[in-house]
Amino acid sequence: MDSSNQLDLLAMVPAQDAELVNLSVLQSKGVLRAIDRQWVEQLADHAKEDNPALLMAGALCSAYLGAGHICIDLAVLWQSPPEGIELDALRGYLTECGVGSVQDWCKTLSKSALVTSTSALSERPLVLSGTRLYLYRYYQYEQQVLQYLQAQFKADPFEPDAGLIRQLFPAKTDSVDWQKVAVANAASLPFSIISGGPGTGKTTTVTKLLALLVAQSFPQDPSFARKPLRIELAAPTGKAAARLTESIAKAKGNLPLSDEVKQAIPEQASTLHRLLGSDFGRSRFKHNKANPLHLDVLLVDEVSMVDLPMMAKLIDALPPHARLILLGDKDQLASVEAGSVLGDLSYGIENSYFQPDWADRLSQVTGDNISQFANPSAPLISRALTLLRTSYRFDENSGIGHLAKAMNKGDAKAVLTCLRSGYGDVHWQQPDGSQGKADIATLAKGYDDYWQAVRQKVDINELYAVFSRYQILTAVRQGEFGVEQVNAHLEQYFYQRGQVKDPHVWYSGKAVMLTRNDASLGLFNGDIGLCMPDDTQRLRVWFMQADGSFIGLLPSRLSEFEVVFAMTVHKSQGSEFERVALLLPMTPSPVLTRELIYTGITRARKDFTLWGSENLVKAAAQSRIQRSSGLVSALWTD
Repeated sequence: MDSSNQLDLLAMVPAQDAELVNLSVLQSKGVLRAIDRQWVEQLADHAKEDNPALLMAGALCSAYLGAGHICIDLAVLWQSPPEGIELDALRGYLTECGVGSVQDWCKTLSKSALVTSTSALSERPLVLSGTRLYLYRYYQYEQQVLQYLQAQFKADPFEPDAGLIRQLFPAKTDSVDWQKVAVANAASLPFSIISGGPGTGKTTTVTKLLALLVAQSFPQDPSFARKPLRIELAAPTGKAAARLTESIAKAKGNLPLSDEVKQAIPEQASTLHRLLGSDFGRSRFKHNKANPLHLDVLLVDEVSMVDLPMMAKLIDALPPHARLILLGDKDQLASVEAGSVLGDLSYGIENSYFQPDWADRLSQVTGDNISQFANPSAPLISRALTLLRTSYRFDENSGIGHLAKAMNKGDAKAVLTCLRSGYGDVHWQQPDGSQGKADIATLAKGYDDYWQAVRQKVDINELYAVFSRYQILTAVRQGEFGVEQVNAHLEQYFYQRGQVKDPHVWYSGKAVMLTRNDASLGLFNGDIGLCMPDDTQRLRVWFMQADGSFIGLLPSRLSEFEVVFAMTVHKSQGSEFERVALLLPMTPSPVLTRELIYTGITRARKDFTLWGSENLVKAAAQSRIQRSSGLVSALWTD
């Protein structure tokens, strides 16, 4: 029996039983998870709720949250239900329940004891805002972010030192220097976002921004004592924090400022969990509104990885006077957990530019003609946004640069042309139709230098650097082309070649990634460790800290981890490698989107190989990640 007939027949049984049976059907088809069904059934039992239209909406709201959405838009659902529910079947079923339109559905929900409206908000499991249905906690997270932004928009702007800005950017060009604009803009505001693709100079830009803020904090009269500006640097993962630390340390040396100013610019970054004070085993942090962070400026890198709950908790922990600077590539994959904060906040950044009065102000500060980019219809949030538009890493001869740009635009034809064009830094391996497994032998060659370094027992700093030159990325976790199988096959291949004595135990050269935060060890999900003997020849797993140092732990102290000769594209965010091999599955998958492929491409600095069929590459280029939230509507269209 097909799903349409199943749904239609459900109207023949009592309403609540029909809905619970329906939830079972939706779970069996993969529309719902077990937790979605159990959650709404428990609510129904507790509140004596028997309205099937409500229970379906509640279960789907939970399921959508699991897929990364902050809310579910009933108006969208009414027109385009999720895969596994036929449109006619959905409308027919709801009609039998007395719901003949989206308006009827909203009225039905508004009458339930499980739902609260935004006009009279009370603590109930579900919140209805227009046609959007939220879980209460996530509506609160979204409101925290919006309320914070609204407060920043009302704050008086700062007056950055135009002379210092021009000292930091002495070169004169015919075109607008967007790095200079980004510094002037962020220095004028308590909240700002600087976005840009790979190689656009994001770290260089924010280093100059920090230099400006530090230099401005020095008193003009040297007889007065200087009050140090408390600046904190953070990123979502340990690897991203280490990269930020390294990048700022290098960029400081090129600043045309005094050694005193350079020394006052911090370079030590931490993870967001460490910054906020992760409480092991709990979702709360030590720093919050009642116990705010002790800082004046907070810079957060790789913000595309930050989910909505984390952003809300970060904002909650900021002291009222603090500046917040967000840095990241808006076109990368969204966070693993719910929300797409950077994408939502910078939704129209390419075309919005600045409101006329703000463009005039920036022109005066920078000396560049920013007024030519004035846009009278730009929303207020555009004032806080700057997009770095020039890549200094990929020139006109770079295949990686052209491929990334084509994929980001969703231009499938241009993507295929680039893959076939014979660029020296881009390679395409198309599997034949009979291939059922990944070409492990070819993929494993990229680790030859690493195994040589392991045999030579090089210093852990050097070994980590060698390991970080090459990375196999996968789009999925399961299946022959998923990260789990690929890692298993790689270990077996290394064993057969004598590079590993026994893949089932700890061995020199074993590379692992933590899959859960462990605050007791000061390590977090995504941290990578390499197993090598210490001075006493006892095996330890060495993890790079945010300051670039290493800590060696006995393997027995690690509880949740996985081998990481291959990793998913999601896990690679915040990292860069000289060479990358991106492995796509043989069959279509909803995770294959332009954002995923773009993120994989831009992890490579010098060489990129794509393993995948033409049909999957085209499908990915034409598929975008779309996550429901109220942020875009509130900031860009209302």
